[in-house]
Amino acid sequence: MSGYGTGGAPRPKSLKSNLLWNACGSLVFLGCQWLVTVFVARLSSGYSAAGSLAVAMAVSNIFVPIALYKIRSFQVSDIQNEYSSSDYVAFRLFTISVGLLVSTVYAAFTCSPSDLIITVAYMLFRVSEVFTDVLHGIDQKNERMDYCGKSMLSRGILFLVAFIVSMELTDNLLFSIVCMCISNYPFILIDMRWASRFDDIRPKWRTRQMVSLAKMCLPAVAGMVCCSATTSIVRQYYGLIAGNELLGVYASVCAPAVIVQAGASYVYAPLLSSFADSYHFGRRNHFYSLLLRSLAAIGILTIGSLAFAEFFGALFLEVVFGNAMAAYSDVLLVAFFATAATACIALFSDLTIVVRDMKGNLVGNNLSLLASIVIMVPLVASFDMNGVSLTICVAYSVGCVYMAYSMSSKANLDQNTKHSAG
Repeated sequence: MSGYGTGGAPRPKSLKSNLLWNACGSLVFLGCQWLVTVFVARLSSGYSAAGSLAVAMAVSNIFVPIALYKIRSFQVSDIQNEYSSSDYVAFRLFTISVGLLVSTVYAAFTCSPSDLIITVAYMLFRVSEVFTDVLHGIDQKNERMDYCGKSMLSRGILFLVAFIVSMELTDNLLFSIVCMCISNYPFILIDMRWASRFDDIRPKWRTRQMVSLAKMCLPAVAGMVCCSATTSIVRQYYGLIAGNELLGVYASVCAPAVIVQAGASYVYAPLLSSFADSYHFGRRNHFYSLLLRSLAAIGILTIGSLAFAEFFGALFLEVVFGNAMAAYSDVLLVAFFATAATACIALFSDLTIVVRDMKGNLVGNNLSLLASIVIMVPLVASFDMNGVSLTICVAYSVGCVYMAYSMSSKANLDQNTKHSAG
């Protein structure tokens, strides 16, 4: 690893410790993001603020893929160190700037004037999340995902407390989002200090490396934009025909379902380097074993979540959101199917990058977006809120099937090429 032997870098943690800290930190961070959607409904009058926040989140789901540029999966599977940590950091700063520009222009054309400034503020909040991701890639590559977990745990608690206090005192969504930014940005310095223990993280603006990274990952980032747009477009469509109030209800009810996607990422994200090693050295049985374990984890999480929603969904929504929300327990139930499909598309998208099947990634995610556009109108018309979740579920399933086929074809081709070379 690039960091070892330089400046007394910390010893790697065990896989169990990495999994535990990453799971704990990710769970708290995502839980705090969900609680923001709960408290915005609880602490504001009506659901307009929740709807505005849902719009901001939907647009940020276009910003984040551009800013991330799908580098994390490429970075941690770069087992031959083709690019330095400084290259990855510099490239991330560049993509954040491009992402902010593109998504702000998009928001200007698609958001109401009152929602525009809130959306921009929320994207600035997510900049801290996106930048620390590249630092966490350095930590992960050096087997110290405990740093990632500690960072997410701390930042999640900080921004949630900042949001609750500011909303309680001012009942102003914009001011509360600004306070979330202020609470998280200083912690970036701690993440930088941790990552710098392994390697030089000072950005180096080397045109050749940046152009190479841009070309290499462009199909994957285009696929990621399509993947995020699959969800964003159907949600924005529902907001346009039903209004921000009902969109806010949908977003609030469905937020807990993200536990399936989050839980799946706890299982497979720390294993991406192992996936890369298995594929690179031709251990296909081990690669498929890891894949089956990841899919089994998604299945178990989904079954458990569906059982919870069936027996306790109404009570949970009533306790968290109030009596009126108990009637939407069926929405929560269907949402778990959507997040299971979302977890699967995230897994297959990452694996296509690990095996460098960038074309399969792009085509698969484009098929998901196309399917979403084709089926969202009839499904929403037939099933209302549940139509949003069903659209996401079906669209992502289409993408998963294609990517599985594409990876299998590439693996067979690579194996035949190696045999021919031998």
